[in-house]
Amino acid sequence: MLNRDAVAQLLGLKPKSISTYLTESREGGRYEKHPFPKPDGTIGRAPWWHPSRRDELLAWAAARPGQGAGGGRPRTSS
Repeated sequence: MLNRDAVAQLLGLKPKSISTYLTESREGGRYEKHPFPKPDGTIGRAPWWHPSRRDELLAWAAARPGQGAGGGRPRTSS
């Protein structure tokens, strides 16, 4: 079983980032069009993923847009 900390370590992220991606993957969220893989279950409120989904998690991370993707404030022209 991969808990949030194990998934964060696998993807080179902080555990809080995993929570943010899960929250923002809901309908209307920032990552709705590229949602984080849903957990296989929870223990209490803590999500977990089956180890067999390791490749799916890595593929999600590889396809994640980089910093600055998707807009932001337009640059001013000189």
